[in-house]
Amino acid sequence: MTAERIFTVESAGDNVFVNQGIEAALFDRMKDGEAALYLWRNANAVVIGRNQDAYAECRVDALESDGGLLARRLSGGGAVWHDEGNLNFTFLAREKEADKDKNFRIVLSALSALGINAELGGRNDLYLNGAKSGGNAYFRRGGTVLHHGTLLVTTRRDAVARYLTPSEEKLESKAVKSVAARVAPLSDVLPDITVEAVSAALKAAFEAAYPGAEKRVLSPVELGAAEVIEKTGMFASDEWRYGRRGKYNVRVKTELFGESAVLKARVVGGVTEEAEVFSDSLDADAVVAVNAALSGGDAPASAREQADRLLGELKNV
Repeated sequence: MTAERIFTVESAGDNVFVNQGIEAALFDRMKDGEAALYLWRNANAVVIGRNQDAYAECRVDALESDGGLLARRLSGGGAVWHDEGNLNFTFLAREKEADKDKNFRIVLSALSALGINAELGGRNDLYLNGAKSGGNAYFRRGGTVLHHGTLLVTTRRDAVARYLTPSEEKLESKAVKSVAARVAPLSDVLPDITVEAVSAALKAAFEAAYPGAEKRVLSPVELGAAEVIEKTGMFASDEWRYGRRGKYNVRVKTELFGESAVLKARVVGGVTEEAEVFSDSLDADAVVAVNAALSGGDAPASAREQADRLLGELKNV
């Protein structure tokens, strides 16, 4: 089913927490028959996935001492570097109108219009000449689907290498020796490209994908200042960004939902007093459920089964 009404929303600010707040407010206001494209960019920040260990994925002290911000998103996936040369896009729709493949066609069409032939690869990443030019992640709740991603337009490779700390296993899986070698800004193939040009191409491709729909440009102000402020506060909170930082004394490499993961625990006298699993799985809610089970909270049977398996691994440490 295609949307009858489409919206484009563009943020004029570059604060990552405010931009996340706008995205979340837009998510909450989506109605049946609608689709939206939200475009935004941030000043220097590292944005990690919902269930990642901030201090394992990022040199947080270096980032913050240089004036950058650590942020955590609602969706799963891995850590990404954001600066003003990095364009972020978000597609939003209700379940009936949500179409991930259509979203990717819009992005590829926009790049093609600019003379750039990108392709999909890996876990729904965008590639140029074998190197990553953008990543994508997803969030679904209450009948609304969010698909957001990044496009490295003129982003700085040196910053990516300075602040991101992927594991050796991740680098080996990409057949590269450094994090900087994994990325390729669009400017590598089109030196004069600008974020503004990519933004305009995305908006044009989005509108072209819904030829019969009612079209409207929506201002972030129309989403409601109080709601945006409330959500901005949540994203900016230390508890959300940094995580619990439990006093763990055991660290075990493991697997969860077919993805590599790390289980951290505090074990005293052979008794596990606290445990938490970290993962860049794209299924963020499934990992959240496993952590709820690990802490003794309510969780589906499938999550409790995974938690029991993980706790069993601690007995062999």
